[in-house]
Amino acid sequence: MLLVCRTAPPPGAVIMNAFMLFYLEMEKIMAYQINAGIWSSVFAVPTAIVDEHIKMCSPLSLKVLLLLLRHSGTAVDVQWLSEQLHIPPADISDALSYWIGVGIVSDGAQPAVSAPTDHTEPVPPVSLPPFVPEVRTEQTLAGQKLLTISARPKISREDIAVLVQSNSSIGQLLHEAQAVLGAPLTPVESEILTALCSYYDMQPEVVLMLLQYCVSTGQKSMSRVEKIAASWLERGISTHEQAEQEILRLTRDNEHEQKIKKAFGLYSRGLTPREREYIPQWYALGLEEPLLFLACERAAENTGKVSFAYADKILASWKAKGITTIKAAVEDLNSGGKPAPQNKSAQTGGESSLDMDKLSGLLHGQFHD
Repeated sequence: MLLVCRTAPPPGAVIMNAFMLFYLEMEKIMAYQINAGIWSSVFAVPTAIVDEHIKMCSPLSLKVLLLLLRHSGTAVDVQWLSEQLHIPPADISDALSYWIGVGIVSDGAQPAVSAPTDHTEPVPPVSLPPFVPEVRTEQTLAGQKLLTISARPKISREDIAVLVQSNSSIGQLLHEAQAVLGAPLTPVESEILTALCSYYDMQPEVVLMLLQYCVSTGQKSMSRVEKIAASWLERGISTHEQAEQEILRLTRDNEHEQKIKKAFGLYSRGLTPREREYIPQWYALGLEEPLLFLACERAAENTGKVSFAYADKILASWKAKGITTIKAAVEDLNSGGKPAPQNKSAQTGGESSLDMDKLSGLLHGQFHD
């Protein structure tokens, strides 16, 4: 006969096993479901709200829209929305401006239910009077040109709503601008973008192109956008084709500027307006870029500083001599075709044997014989 001995499990294990069996049995009994009572009253939310706008609208804008959808067909005002949400009316107006801008909400154009509708004439869209900006170019004592634009009238939230209602392209601009900026528009941003179209009479697609360019260069400031728009107005840039060519030029000039700064070893500051003027002149010489970079390097070596004027003299000399290769440029520099280095008496403690007037005359004669 075979005897089988079994060791009894410890008391703790018995209790744990019993608990697990009880839990599994309860799981079979328990089921989860949505309380059907809330389905007794529902309202529809358009799929476009989720598909196109939920990433762009602010949380408050979404709350306002849900409240409007809940009371669809009933005309409500900002004060009523403010009381329902316990939010200041000004914030409610800002939240509404998003939906007005994309054409989902209208601002009271529909009459109230109890209002008489017989013989009601359609209300024509209202627009603000055009404003012609005064663009002025001023000359400073240092010779630097400053572009200024006269102060534009203030545009209220109500004005923006009226303009959006009468011009759907402005509403589309405000909607797409949020995608470009990656955030809902602030009241100031909405005001400036609207002003560029309504007061400055720029085409919405041109304004959007300008905004996209500024964002691509890391400049999201609306004041920067408005300043560039002022310069475009002064130069007559108004069409899509003109804006495209100008953006290509600005992009090219920015690339050239970065290359020249690198050639000078200049990383700690930006360029002055006078220094920027040299760069397109150098590229207009038709010399290869390595020659431009070499001139910048030698200018920094020989003067001990960033000297655009010194590099300009070198490049002018190479252009006059017909030098087009690095080899010929180096030979020219080594043969004495370079300005004499500045006296470094400050490093040795001695007096300079050549004053700045004589040095300037020497440089001028050497590069203009």
